[in-house]
Amino acid sequence: MNACTEPCAGPNERSTGTPLPAFSPRPGAGSPETGTSERSGPDRLGAFTAGQLGRLCDLVGIDAQRRTAHQRVLSDLLGPAADRPLADLPPSPSFISDDHTPVEFSLTFPAGGAPVLRVLVDPGCAARTLPDNARTAWAAVGRLAAQWGFRLDELTRVNDLFLPPVPHGPLTLWSALELRPSGPPGLKVYLNAGSRGAERSMEIVGEAMTRLGHGRAYECVRSYLHPRFPERASLMFFALDVGPWAEPRVKVYVAHHHATATDAADAARLVPGASPERVAELCRRVGGDEPFSQLPLISCYSFTDAGADRPTGHSLHVPVRAYVRDDRAARDHAVWLLQHYGIHNAPLDRALAALTARRLSAGVGLIPYLSLVQAGRQAPRITIYLSPEAYRVFPPREDTGPSGPADGRRAVDRIS
Repeated sequence: MNACTEPCAGPNERSTGTPLPAFSPRPGAGSPETGTSERSGPDRLGAFTAGQLGRLCDLVGIDAQRRTAHQRVLSDLLGPAADRPLADLPPSPSFISDDHTPVEFSLTFPAGGAPVLRVLVDPGCAARTLPDNARTAWAAVGRLAAQWGFRLDELTRVNDLFLPPVPHGPLTLWSALELRPSGPPGLKVYLNAGSRGAERSMEIVGEAMTRLGHGRAYECVRSYLHPRFPERASLMFFALDVGPWAEPRVKVYVAHHHATATDAADAARLVPGASPERVAELCRRVGGDEPFSQLPLISCYSFTDAGADRPTGHSLHVPVRAYVRDDRAARDHAVWLLQHYGIHNAPLDRALAALTARRLSAGVGLIPYLSLVQAGRQAPRITIYLSPEAYRVFPPREDTGPSGPADGRRAVDRIS
C-alpha cells in the first residue's frame, strides 16, 4: 500500500486539477494473456487485475466458484475504472502503487501455515475530486457490508474524523480484502490520518483511538512520536478490521523518516513481545546501517485489547524497491526473509510468475514492500507485497544506496 512519503501534508491533487505524472503505458499492457472479466475486455484495468487475482487465488487453493466471486468484487470496487483501457493514463493519481494502479496484492506467510492472499483497492479511483472519491469509497464499503452482513459500528464511530467535507490528500478511504477459502472475505478499511491536515493528524487519530477504547495504548505511541514529529516521524494511516475477524484490530501506521536500523528497532520496543533485534536484522539485510533516506521505513502498531496500556502488535514495512537495483534482488531479500523464519519460498516464486512473464532483472517495483509482523507470543509472520504493474514497469535502478538520491516517481510510499 503506497502513499506519499508525507501523506498527511500531501496536496489535494484531484481537487486542484494537478495533472497525472506523464509516462508511457508499459509494453504489452492488457495483452490477451492477462485474462478477462465479465465487465471489461482483456485490455482493460478490471480484466488485467482480475486475471492476476484469479491466478493468485489458484495458487492459495481458492476454488473456481469463490475465485470468480472474488474477481467480481474486485471489479465492483474499481467501479468505472474497471472499464478503462490500459493504454490510457490511470484514472487518478492513486498512490496504492508507484505507477498509480489502484490495486495491490499481498501474500502473508504465517509460520507453519498456508499463505493468505489479500488485495488492496482504491474504490474511489475514478473520481475527479477527493470529496467524490470519499463518497464513492464509502458507498462501496457500505455495499460490501450489506452484501456480507457486516456491521460497520466502529467505522461509523470515527468516519466523521477522517472523511471531512473537504479532505486533504492524497487519499480518503482504501479497502482491503483478505480472501479466504471459505466464508466471506475479511474486510479492512484504511483512512488518511492527515485528512484534516498534517498538523492535526495526532489529534485526530488520538480522538479516534479514545472513541474506540484504545486511548491509553495510543498514548504510549503518541509519547514516542511527539519529540520526533513531524521531522522524524509522521502518521500515515488509521485502519480498522471490519466484519467477522477472530481478533479485530485497530492499526496506526507511522513513517520513520531517515531512520536507521537502530531507530526502527527502538520503535518496536513499544510492543510487549516484539523483538527489536529481528527488526534491526531485516533493516540491515536490505539497507545496512545507513539511514533509509529514499523511502521511509514504516511501523504499524496494532491494538486489540480495549483499555490496555500498550499496543498488542508491531509490523515493520521495508520499502525494498527503493534500495535494490531490480526485482531479482528484491526477490532474493524476500526469499532470505522467508527462509530465515522457516518458510518455503516456492509459493512466492509461483506468485511472481502469476503476475508477470517478464524477467525479474528487467524492472523494479514488482515487490514494493517486505513486512515482518510480530504480535504477543505468536510466531512472526511475513508479508510480501506485490504490484500489478498494470500501467508501467519501471527500469532497474542505477543508484541503490540507502542514502542516495531518489528519483521523482519514488516520491510515493505505502500498506496492508
